Amino acid sequence: MPESLKNEKGLAFILVVWVLVLLIALGTEFAFSMRTEVNTTRNYKEDRETYFLAKAGIQLAMAELLQKASFHSTTPEKGYIIGKPATSAKDQEEAQPTSIFSQKTEDSNSEETEEEIYESVREDIPLGQGTITYEIDDENGKLNLNNVSREILVKALELNGLEQGSERDGIADSILDWIDPDDNHRLNGAENDYYLSQFPPYRAKNGPLDSLEELLRVKGMSKELLYGDTQYDEAEDKEGLRPGLMRFFTVYNTPFFNPNTASLEVLKASFPTEKVQEILEAKEEKGFYGFTISSHFKIRATGKLDGSETRHTITAVLEKVGTDEKAKMLVRYWRDNDVSYQPAETPESN
Repeated sequence: MPESLKNEKGLAFILVVWVLVLLIALGTEFAFSMRTEVNTTRNYKEDRETYFLAKAGIQLAMAELLQKASFHSTTPEKGYIIGKPATSAKDQEEAQPTSIFSQKTEDSNSEETEEEIYESVREDIPLGQGTITYEIDDENGKLNLNNVSREILVKALELNGLEQGSERDGIADSILDWIDPDDNHRLNGAENDYYLSQFPPYRAKNGPLDSLEELLRVKGMSKELLYGDTQYDEAEDKEGLRPGLMRFFTVYNTPFFNPNTASLEVLKASFPTEKVQEILEAKEEKGFYGFTISSHFKIRATGKLDGSETRHTITAVLEKVGTDEKAKMLVRYWRDNDVSYQPAETPESN
């Protein structure tokens, strides 16, 4: 065979090999792109499905809160509870329930009837191909930071580990200076002369807070003081741990305070020790302290698909306007995708 023909065959073989390598690379890239596209499409589809499951959870919470109520409260066993109204105004006035879960009243025929709380399932509610979990947090059980007194603010700081001194007083005065409309700073506070000297410079709000996160711009504030220690909720011994100012305050214009739903920390900041004990004893005995109905609620609803780890959480703050059949819910805050929140896992039953 001529040498030139051998060289041509060798060159053709090399070209064929390179073409095969190129085709394999193109096929691999195409398969990878298609797999990525399929995964992206599936993830988007699952996210949309869980999003609408979460929206359904918000609607379920709205429907629950729109029911007529005689009180709103919280208990360790039931979580957030809503008391059914008495059958008549006379029953409401005379009701002295010994237990929130078994309240005895008399109807117009003098027959004994039982009035219970509304029983609501809020965890792993099946809907379509997934489940819904939602929880209710009462904003009326917190203190309105835009209207709070210095005395209560100082108590809240002390309960977060700040003892009497320049740091505690400086933060308290700086928060009040941040909220008040003038540019005159208190003894230990800060106004524009301080904030304009920072890098980058900015001005004091000199107006009501729109969110508690704004406190991070106030002189002396830290994330640890605002959010508290991460292990606070789970710790049995909370000595030395900070609950965080988020646990004490709200920025919503709640018309009244609900001691039924207030945490122990908020009660300690709001009342003398004797009053706190009285409230706790009443809640332990019958589930609530007084017939107080709340108006502002924070709802966190999470949708999850069966067989998937995809979740979507919506956080909303709702205001209930009215108490009768014409009552309605107004949205005061809406966070469409609360990626920072993960609901607690439901314990598996043995």
